[in-house]
Amino acid sequence: MHQLKKIFIQTGWIGLLAVVLFTSCRKDNHFIGGSISDPHTDLTTYDYLKANPLFDTLIILIDKAGLKETLNSNITFVAPTDYSIARFLKLRTTALQKQKNDENIKYTIDSLKVPELRDSLMAYMFDTKIERANLSLEPMVFKNKVKEEFGFKLVWLVDDDLKISYAVTNMSKIINGVDPVPLPTDYPDADRDKDYLLQTTGILTKTGVLHVLSNSHTFYWK
Repeated sequence: MHQLKKIFIQTGWIGLLAVVLFTSCRKDNHFIGGSISDPHTDLTTYDYLKANPLFDTLIILIDKAGLKETLNSNITFVAPTDYSIARFLKLRTTALQKQKNDENIKYTIDSLKVPELRDSLMAYMFDTKIERANLSLEPMVFKNKVKEEFGFKLVWLVDDDLKISYAVTNMSKIINGVDPVPLPTDYPDADRDKDYLLQTTGILTKTGVLHVLSNSHTFYWK
């Protein structure tokens, strides 16, 4: 157990420790709230998200941007949760308060302009079906709808005491090419890829593929 905790701390995933302790996930199943379940659902991607209160704000943003049809167009969507959006709004509020020198100003979802919002949401959409069953320990690179590159791969965490392995899915925003492995100690910080953990992976909806980012993510890859 000590070694597993150490791995999480080193990779910044300690917030998901309580979840992964309860399950060992096989490559052909998706990871959802600490359980293994059938990845298929008869709901569309939009309806699946709408049925879960964790995405109430996300659905409001999708409707505001007019992207419901795009979301349901046989794509892969990596969904940010409402926690991610709240973190983004808090950052924007802090920046706006400093700019205006007014601590009473709030940046809300109504402050988001539709063109920026559409681009921000489409940054989470991929025209290719990215399924967990096809991922490996080597990153597979895909471009989102705004032509940014992301790498997807499986990461195995091992608890030597319990003799259990845990599979989690990681995605990286690629900056100036995929980072070399191992990463040189003098590798420029500006060129380091940004890693994001998926807390739910490989949901096969009626219209596409759905993954969910961890709650610690900040909307629009901040």
